[in-house]
Amino acid sequence: MMYRLSDIWDRFTDKQKELVRLSVSGRSRILAYGGSRSGKTFLICVLIVKRAAEYQGSRHLIARLRYSHARGSIWLDTLREAVKFLGVTAEWRESDHYVKIGDSEIWVDGLDDKERVEKILGREYNTVFLNEISQIPYPTVTTVMTRLALKIDGCRNLAFFDCNPPSKFHWSYKMFIQGVDPDSGEALDMKMYGALKMNPVDNQEHLPEGYITDILEHLPEDQQRRFLRGEFGDAQGVIFTGWDIVDEITEDIERRGKQSWGLDFGFTVDPTALVRLVLYGDDLYIDEYLYTDEMTNQDIADFIRTLEIKREIYADSAEPKSIAELQRSKVNVRGAKKGPDSIKQGIDWLLSKRLHVTRRSVNTQAELHNYAWKQNRDGRPFSQPIDDFNHAIDAVRYGCEPFIRAPSIPMIGRA
Repeated sequence: MMYRLSDIWDRFTDKQKELVRLSVSGRSRILAYGGSRSGKTFLICVLIVKRAAEYQGSRHLIARLRYSHARGSIWLDTLREAVKFLGVTAEWRESDHYVKIGDSEIWVDGLDDKERVEKILGREYNTVFLNEISQIPYPTVTTVMTRLALKIDGCRNLAFFDCNPPSKFHWSYKMFIQGVDPDSGEALDMKMYGALKMNPVDNQEHLPEGYITDILEHLPEDQQRRFLRGEFGDAQGVIFTGWDIVDEITEDIERRGKQSWGLDFGFTVDPTALVRLVLYGDDLYIDEYLYTDEMTNQDIADFIRTLEIKREIYADSAEPKSIAELQRSKVNVRGAKKGPDSIKQGIDWLLSKRLHVTRRSVNTQAELHNYAWKQNRDGRPFSQPIDDFNHAIDAVRYGCEPFIRAPSIPMIGRA
């Protein structure tokens, strides 16, 4: 027997009750943003489980950018706790990562793989919940939202979003706080949109003793802003802020520009990233071809051969064994030169260009939104980048080596 929300109302915090009220207020796009462990993700999962149980035959999607993160945090943890919290009988389909509640389905997936996205787009939903949207590019959001189209009698379709707030350059700030379309800048009809800040202090009764005072309050200032106070930040720490999105690299740009490829190795936690680059004057075009984990060197070689790349690929020279294995597999790859300050020099060179990222390069876009300078405890950035959100960006740096080293050498022609 499923508990009604009224049966467990007293188990919600005051902020969680506000989010419940917002979900039935008539708004169809709802953002819960704020600090770490504030109860926002758990409650949204509870609301989705309730909707699935109440509206039989409905279908719901919970997605993060990375499939591995969606599996670890949602499928194996939060969603199961939500099902237990409501006392719902559920059937877990482990192989496909969806749970059946009667005739309803809740799917858990990632947005970082073309095949997974195609499966997502092959179904319609009554609820879409995009978790940790600070990592999800806006073009991906608009694509997924086209599938919020399943019709079930009495069930009003809803989209939920949550995040620890990124910078004010992020699309979520523009949409939910400023009330403007992230692409056009035109004013939105805010009757559709609702936002609620939820912070750890609002969820203290459910947190371990000392989590706020002993952990969050001792974080550096920029991390306190996000994970303790739940505030959107100024863009002073974000490295790349002036880039834009293009549908594709035109044939004219390809014909006139200098071309190159960059490769960054990864395996378990970090993905392997492959990008194509076209430099035309001071405009650098970036097109992402690969961004996947668990790829062996043989997998990488097989994938690259399908692209029939004629140009040399510049890869991380810290992986000489991987480079040698690719070369033995007839892949035209070489190690990029790396000096003691090559990361900073590469970033400085990229900052001197106008960056254009293709619409399909969703992982590169996510990195550009999040790649930032390290900050001291006072929140002031210094000239050393964080070692995160940099896999595609590292591939870009490697691929730009021939442009940086010998910009006058023509590299005209197709890849």
